[in-house]
Amino acid sequence: MNKSVILKNKIILYFSFLITFFISIYLIYFLINGQRGMLKYFYLTKKNLESTQTLNSLQIENDYYVDRIKRLQTNTLDLDFLDENVRKNLGFIDKNEQVIILNK
Repeated sequence: MNKSVILKNKIILYFSFLITFFISIYLIYFLINGQRGMLKYFYLTKKNLESTQTLNSLQIENDYYVDRIKRLQTNTLDLDFLDENVRKNLGFIDKNEQVIILNK
């Protein structure tokens, strides 16, 4: 064979390996650090978990307030709950009760 043909084949082989290497590096980089890469996936997974925990705590707080509102509605009035709120918030007492005031 001709030396120029062998040299040409070696150069083509070298550049094909070089191009394959850079394409592989490019793909690995964007697999890890790209817009839809692994780092973004772990970040979004963590953010999803935090949002789920926040949602659960807000749902519990919402259920608490919905229960308090239902207890004070006129059609389902809970008299013990109403009496407790009046005593706590307005300072009312019953006829047979005594108030003891302690100075701090």
